[in-house]
Amino acid sequence: MSRQYFLPMALAVLTALPAAAGELVLPVFALNLQGRHGDLWSSELYLTNPGDQPVLVELTHFLRGNIESSKPCNLFMTPTRVVPPQSATVWTAAGLATDLGCADSARGGLVLRADGPLHVTSRLVNTSGGGEDSSGAVLSGRGEAFDAIALDRLPAAGAHLLPALMWHRNPCDGPPEFETVVGFANPGANSVEVILDVPHEIGRTVTIDGNEAYLPHRFEIGAGSWQQLRLSPPRDQAAECGSVESFLVRIDLSGPLAVYASVIDRKSGDPRTVTPVPLASP
Repeated sequence: MSRQYFLPMALAVLTALPAAAGELVLPVFALNLQGRHGDLWSSELYLTNPGDQPVLVELTHFLRGNIESSKPCNLFMTPTRVVPPQSATVWTAAGLATDLGCADSARGGLVLRADGPLHVTSRLVNTSGGGEDSSGAVLSGRGEAFDAIALDRLPAAGAHLLPALMWHRNPCDGPPEFETVVGFANPGANSVEVILDVPHEIGRTVTIDGNEAYLPHRFEIGAGSWQQLRLSPPRDQAAECGSVESFLVRIDLSGPLAVYASVIDRKSGDPRTVTPVPLASP
């Protein structure tokens, strides 16, 4: 997917409760990622320990979308942070850049391991016009906050709905007013097959990253990888100017996978997070 269409977004089915000891998946992560109109996106993490003992947090895997390093540095041990009891620690964008091998830019997801109860929140920030302080302080700018998911709470194999998405059919007087992206992060050791459908789209086609695709659309998310798709309605050159429409996506998964969607209001630049809802069994 082209960098210019990487958009801030949030992640899949979450809980406000801290995860117990184990692995957590952060499906949306960016570092110095160029966006549209001069935007520059980076992520920072907030680690909260509600317990009465220190918690050691390790950055164990980068779920690759892509990563670039002009001067890579070797990591001699797994990057870690220690969160004191009943407190919070910020894992800054500058620190994450070093911990990813001195990366210049990156997009993808992260897998973290904690040895105690931990709640992980992240914010994806547009730093253009402000930027990150050279001291490695927290980021400033418009952005979107989202949480990590415990590995055993990922959306399971089966059918899920992403409801109340928005797109703009046949915009005639400029760019679309709303756009939707859907993303996937696979922390597992095996590929996961995804079947994506827009059940109420009569024409049975959709535009994915600018290319026409027939519905249902089948693809795989490789082991340890990340992927994001930009969804648009098929454009009909002969049709009259259209308006913003609400739609839903059905996702059928062959195995556990982090799934999220983000609806972007192009007038304000604000994103709205949509999380998957498991489809009820008949």
